Amino acid sequence: MINSLTEDRICKLADMVRHRFGLDFAPNRWKDLRTAVILFHREESPANTVTASDCLDHILSRSVGDKDLEQFINRLTIGETFFFRDSKALNVLEHEILRKLSGTGSGINGAIRIWSTACSTGEEPYTIAMICRRSGLKADIYGTDIDSHALIKAQEGCYRRWSFRSADTGFRDIFFRKVGANSYLIDSSIKKMVNLSRLNLMDSAVPTSLMDMDVVLCRNVLMYFSPSGVNNVLDKIWNCLTPGGWLIATPSESALLTSHGKFEPVNLDGALFFRKNEQYEPFRIDFTDQSPCHSDCDFHFAFPGFCLGDQAQEEVGTFAEIDIPIHEPEDTPVEQAEENCPVAGEDVDGARLLEQGQNLRLQGDFAGALACYDRIIGQEHAQDIRAAALLEIAGVKADSGFADEAARWCERAIELDRIAPQAHFLLGQICLQQGDRDRAVAEMRNAVFLDSGFIMGHVLLGNVYLENKDKNAALRHFRIALQELEKVEHDETVPFSDNITAGRLMEMVRLVKDHTV
Repeated sequence: MINSLTEDRICKLADMVRHRFGLDFAPNRWKDLRTAVILFHREESPANTVTASDCLDHILSRSVGDKDLEQFINRLTIGETFFFRDSKALNVLEHEILRKLSGTGSGINGAIRIWSTACSTGEEPYTIAMICRRSGLKADIYGTDIDSHALIKAQEGCYRRWSFRSADTGFRDIFFRKVGANSYLIDSSIKKMVNLSRLNLMDSAVPTSLMDMDVVLCRNVLMYFSPSGVNNVLDKIWNCLTPGGWLIATPSESALLTSHGKFEPVNLDGALFFRKNEQYEPFRIDFTDQSPCHSDCDFHFAFPGFCLGDQAQEEVGTFAEIDIPIHEPEDTPVEQAEENCPVAGEDVDGARLLEQGQNLRLQGDFAGALACYDRIIGQEHAQDIRAAALLEIAGVKADSGFADEAARWCERAIELDRIAPQAHFLLGQICLQQGDRDRAVAEMRNAVFLDSGFIMGHVLLGNVYLENKDKNAALRHFRIALQELEKVEHDETVPFSDNITAGRLMEMVRLVKDHTV
């Protein structure tokens, strides 16, 4: 059967795919074309096709319908993706671009408009949605792909473990629900943030819904296009971006963008992104188109590229776990402590009540603090205020030595506000005290996922990993902790550190480093 798919006919198929869909199949990839023809014939059996050879004739004929071509192309595209792929670039995107665009995007009421041009089964746009959710950003997110089968899977939102291959998977516990031994269903609130549709990037026109984008992600896409296809796609993206809009590609594709000439390369904290700058005048190299029937279809250019050197990573050691002071439990029940809450009997806002409870707790008046928190959760206050009150109660219980109760209050806080990193961190601390290291690690990873600059989250994770003899993971978290400490005034107290200053914490890390290197 394969022998009937001769080279001259596969050459015509490669030429058609290249010109109609922009996908570049050099002779060394013609095997993929043959396999796609066989699969299409076997699984779809187009009318009047008995053999794979007949099926190829049908695909190449002028009478072939768009639906059959769509089903054939579905077997050519490569949907290799996973959640939070290239976490470093995503972290820079979140902190240096998206957060700075907050409220000033081109969408309604300043929403940031974001387009994932080849979303495959949805991992990329859903990743962006989770990033926007945890950062409190209003965004209109669009995902398109040429593969209709992949889009159906994206719309279902059910993923297997293979989609969670990033270094940290804390987001899985927050935004997914396990529905089988190896399956996870994405939260409906995240799914609703993404608009999915089918699009062939080589089509002559882009829908108006995809115009005026603030950010376009075109990662691991350009490398599959022919030279003319690359220019075609980049021209479309240029037109879709707002002035000053951003195009995100991969480092391996940066040369293609540089040579295209319309996008200004910008190095943001070690990540190379591209910006639409109509005043930018780069050195331009034009692509030279080649025919796949008379060449090896590979194209090689001397691009004026950018070489980003490896960043030196300072290795740090660990230090003894920070003891959490355990206070004697208060004997006074909450019901008898109403008088300790200065606002008892008054109709006050939840934020003020929360602040008063926190002040009482700092003074050691746990009963008075609990009375304030109890009033908050018993009234119709805002959800984030009620979640904060639940977390404060958990903290009081933990400080008083009631770990089991503290864990339950943490879980209630997380049920009310799943994206609050403090609740996950405190629950991780409690689990660590109880000896449940696996859950402790999971919850602390949730915390640093939701807040990448959570210093004590990285510190305690580093300690746990070092005890588990995972030195590389430990060093990674210690390095991040040190980087975040550099941003804090030395005399400023580090949150959740039991009143340790940033300067002292840095000294402790570096001191032990000298004994472990």
